[in-house]
Amino acid sequence: MESRLFSKVLRDAVSGDPESVEAILARYMPLFNSQSANGSGIDEDLRQYIIMRVVMQIPKFDPDTVK
Repeated sequence: MESRLFSKVLRDAVSGDPESVEAILARYMPLFNSQSANGSGIDEDLRQYIIMRVVMQIPKFDPDTVK
């Protein structure tokens, strides 16, 4: 996703657009998966916790700082 598009998606997500929030989550899902992996696979509870924390923080982002 190019920078201008991401900036628009982030701006929409901060405004509460659920499709934009989903787009951000989809973009970063590989990172969430890698951070919630353990020796036997993905810890679903940890992944859900990470996702929940990200969703809770989205309204606090300042989309004007994204280049």
